[in-house]
Amino acid sequence: MVNLTIKDLFHEKFRIILVILGLTVSLLMVHVGMGMMTGSVDQNTRVVDEGDYDCYIIQSNRANIMMGGSVSDEMYDKVKSISGVEYVDKFIDDWLGVRYKDDDTGVRLVSFKVKTQYFDLWDCIDCDKEDIKNNNSVIVDTIIHKYFPDLKVSSKLKVGGFDDKLKVKGFCENNQVMGNARMWTNYKTAQRLLYMENESTYLAVNLEDGYSVNQLKDRLKRYDDEIKVISAEDMKEEISDYILYGFGLASSIGIIAAMGFFVAMIIITITLYQSVVEKIPELVSLKALGARKGLINNILISQTVFIISISYGISIILAIALAPLLSFYSALPVGVNPVVSLITFGISLGLGIFCSLFSIRKVHKTDPAIIFRA
Repeated sequence: MVNLTIKDLFHEKFRIILVILGLTVSLLMVHVGMGMMTGSVDQNTRVVDEGDYDCYIIQSNRANIMMGGSVSDEMYDKVKSISGVEYVDKFIDDWLGVRYKDDDTGVRLVSFKVKTQYFDLWDCIDCDKEDIKNNNSVIVDTIIHKYFPDLKVSSKLKVGGFDDKLKVKGFCENNQVMGNARMWTNYKTAQRLLYMENESTYLAVNLEDGYSVNQLKDRLKRYDDEIKVISAEDMKEEISDYILYGFGLASSIGIIAAMGFFVAMIIITITLYQSVVEKIPELVSLKALGARKGLINNILISQTVFIISISYGISIILAIALAPLLSFYSALPVGVNPVVSLITFGISLGLGIFCSLFSIRKVHKTDPAIIFRA
C-alpha cells in the first residue's frame, strides 16, 4: 500500500512539488508566529529562570509586572531579619534610554547587589563578568547592534543628562526584552542612572528548609499596601501572562499562526479533492473489484500525512535556520520550542486528516457503475 500511495502521489511531480512548497511556506508562518510567542516569553522570563530563588518581593501597586516599581531598603532590612529567610538580594531592573553618536534606543538595565551562588550573568561571548564591578561599565546584548551597528568594546554610551558616559566592556547573548537589549552594570551605577537612592526594583529571596512562601506572606501581611510576595513560579507566570495577553502578543501573533494553518488546510483540501476527481475511475475501480473502504481511506490519509510531514520537516528546518536572522531584524525574538513544535505538528496532521475526509467522502459517494456506463 505504501508503494501505491507514493506512486499515485508523485504521478504529477511538478504539481506535488508546488503543493509541498505552498504548505512549507504556510507552515513556516505558523512556526515564526509561535516562535515569536515562545521566544518573547523565554527571553522576558530569563532573569527568573536563571535565578535560584524561592520568591520575590515586588511593589504591590505597580502598573504591570514589567514596569519598574520600587521596594525600599527599609523593607529589605525587615525581610532580611525574618527568621526563616536564608538570603535576600536586591535587584534593579528597569528601562533606560541610551544614545550612541546620533542614534538612541531603550535598553533594559539590570543589576543585582551581591554576586552569589544563586544568580549570575549568562551567555557572555566577548566579556569578563568581573568588568562590570567598575562604575559606569556595562555588558550589553548583541541585539543592540540592530540600533548601533558599529558599537564595539570600549565604545561609550550617553545616558540622558548625565555628563559621564557608560563604557561598553563586552557583549552577551540571549538577553533580550521585547526586542531590546538587556544591559548589565553594577548596583551603584544602576542606582544612579535610575535615581534609586535607597530602594531597588524588587527583592529576590531564598528561604530556609521548611519555611514556605505562604509563611513569608503571612509574616509580611501588614505591608500588603506596600509590597507583594510572589513565588518564583508565579513571577514567571505573571510575566508570561503580561507578554501574551497584557501586551497583546497572543492575539496579534496568534492571527498569523491561524492564517498559516488556514492556508495550509485550503491547499491540502484542494489538492486532494482535485486529485480524487481526476482519479475517480481508478479509485472506483478498486471499489468495484471488492476493495474495502479502509484501503481507499488509508491511501488518501497516508498521502495527507506524507505531504504534511515532508512540508513540516522542511518548514521546521527553515525556522531553526532563520530564527537568529529573524530575531535580529524583527521587533521580537524568535525561538523554536521542541514541545510547541510537536504540538503544532499534531494539530497540522489532525487538520490535514480532517480535510482529507472531503475527498474520501467523494470517493465513497460515487457509484462504481459509472465506470461501466462510461
